[in-house]
Amino acid sequence: MKILVIEDEADIATFIKKGLTAEMCIVEIAKTGAEGISLARNNSYDAIILDFHLGDMTGTEISGMIRTYKPSIPILVLSVERDMDIKVDMLSICDDYMTKPFSLRELTVRLHALTRRGSVTRSDILTLGDLTLDSRKYTVTLAGEVIPFRNKEFALLEYFMQHEDIVLSREMILSHVWDMNADPFTNTVDTHVRLLRKKLENDGRTFIHTVPKRGYRFSL
Repeated sequence: MKILVIEDEADIATFIKKGLTAEMCIVEIAKTGAEGISLARNNSYDAIILDFHLGDMTGTEISGMIRTYKPSIPILVLSVERDMDIKVDMLSICDDYMTKPFSLRELTVRLHALTRRGSVTRSDILTLGDLTLDSRKYTVTLAGEVIPFRNKEFALLEYFMQHEDIVLSREMILSHVWDMNADPFTNTVDTHVRLLRKKLENDGRTFIHTVPKRGYRFSL
């Protein structure tokens, strides 16, 4: 999953990013509401974690603006507020609510629940032929054999399998699997594609097809 965290408390933002990265997520941080709205508008995310109290804007304002551009993206709000009326108000504009301090384990579980709910096409288990990716267990099996994958390799394969038979440009892959600071001129996409091919493609099978001057297509 690719997650946008809009949080102005550096220690909390770092805590969330470190924890979710360990869970195979790609995490980007926005320190202000304005920055968060800009990132949400111009990039693709599976979910947004939003602090209710930011210095420049309220959670209500931020959620409203994001919904203007991305009406279906799941938003989970974090807040120190414990008043039930405020919680009810927040749930009217977002998808879930957690009170600080919070458990990283619970946050991860709720994110998975939100992303499953957010799209009927989203699945924890992706399959193509005898290749299976399980995003909850973070496992990849090929012909019944478990294949070890590193974080970025797993994220790249998941992105490919979510977009089966669609031509993906290097820029699209870089934006979704890496982050907003990735160098658009880097060869990291091609390098990771080679690593995937080495792990997946044997006995003459081909999953990743190079489309000249356009990018890659993942299919049998």
